[in-house]
Amino acid sequence: MSIEQGYKTPLLGLNKTEIEDIVKSKGLEKYRASQIFSWLYKTPVMDIDLMTNIPIKEREFLKKDYCLTTITLEKTSDSKSSSSKKYLFKTRDNNFIESVKISNHYAAPTICISSQIGCAIKCKFCATGGIKFVRNLTAEEIISQLIYLIQLEREMIGNVVFMGMGEPLLNYKNVIKSIKLMNDPQGLKIGARRITISTCGIPKFIRNLSNEELGINLAVSLNATDDKTRSFLMPINRVYPIRELLSAVDYYTKKTNRRVSFEYVLIRGINDSIKDAKKLVEILNGRLCHVNLILLNKISNSKFYPTSIERAKLFVEILAHGGVNATIRKSKGTDISAACGQLAAKKF
Repeated sequence: MSIEQGYKTPLLGLNKTEIEDIVKSKGLEKYRASQIFSWLYKTPVMDIDLMTNIPIKEREFLKKDYCLTTITLEKTSDSKSSSSKKYLFKTRDNNFIESVKISNHYAAPTICISSQIGCAIKCKFCATGGIKFVRNLTAEEIISQLIYLIQLEREMIGNVVFMGMGEPLLNYKNVIKSIKLMNDPQGLKIGARRITISTCGIPKFIRNLSNEELGINLAVSLNATDDKTRSFLMPINRVYPIRELLSAVDYYTKKTNRRVSFEYVLIRGINDSIKDAKKLVEILNGRLCHVNLILLNKISNSKFYPTSIERAKLFVEILAHGGVNATIRKSKGTDISAACGQLAAKKF
């Protein structure tokens, strides 16, 4: 897939209704819309010319005004310490985004995709927060990351997680549209329970998500048990403090009856004390949730350090004793800066 000459409209990212409108405007037979949709999402191809059940004349007609995608793959990097692989994409306006494939031996891989160029949230422990926020990705740029990986790797996708660059809920419209395309039974057919949105916690959009009836997973980046510490690590907490965030999460679980995952990055001397663990029990006990404990992944120019594995295990024990389910999530791809909090869209 490449950027074709001129600013043609990308077909990826369009839903059935939008494709039907194109087919109608071009004077093509109505059933061509289903064929195009299938070539985009059910059996994805990388070139309009490969849509072989559409006559050559009609393909040429489409190619005058449309392309498949506007992003191009610049580079890939394979981890030597794990089975992770990182992909660097270039957008039409010459910006860069990253995606990651996380493989394992017992299931299909998880694909981590980006939703923004840069990030305005500016979490201090995250590499993406250290680069300039440029803009939201379009639905086309989001779904194209996935289609590229399907084409390149030629394997089934296990899970899709919005844990790449950016805050997904601040690109709400395009993220929701891309999820519906992923989940479409006539397209990629990725089950809702295999799709996760990870958010720093924007109460308004968590409530909006509750009403979408998508059935997807929600992960909330908590990372502290008091407002002072969380505001230090995550400036968004100054706008939406913990109490307000938890109120929105409670609304979500009540409305959806879906368990929420709380992500908690353990940072030595900042949020990893026994007091923090006990406070976390106090905050989360009785809530429908699970805690993912993540040892901080180092980033350039950071003064933070990960807590020890011994302290992390103690943290888990304290949470378990208090009735809160928790696990330590193993980081993969740290050697290629592909792990949680390390994406910065550099030409690695």
